[in-house]
Amino acid sequence: MATNKEIIKLCPNYYKIINFHPIEDDSISDKIFALYKEFIFSININDETSVNDVKELDTAIYKYITDYSFRREVKKQVMAYKIKRDEDDIIRTYINIILKTYANYEDYTTRVIYISRWI
Repeated sequence: MATNKEIIKLCPNYYKIINFHPIEDDSISDKIFALYKEFIFSININDETSVNDVKELDTAIYKYITDYSFRREVKKQVMAYKIKRDEDDIIRTYINIILKTYANYEDYTTRVIYISRWI
């Protein structure tokens, strides 16, 4: 039980994510939230890479519930992925898809803004 409290401390957006209610026929969001819960509570709290993944996943899923265009992109990436027969950890695979989509989305939406000089 103590590790669950520590994990929730790592995820400042946990309750916002869990209490989010998508539209009625959105089964993909429900599955993403289930993957989120299952993944964060299955990590080893002493492993630094797992802790970093949980923090990044929390941020990505919060972006998922607050940004419609990111939500649409994640759904598109998740639906396009084909599961291979030799996949050992399907949950981790989908978490990696979400994290990679989040990283690409942040790079894509952050533009270099420069001020041009008018003559």
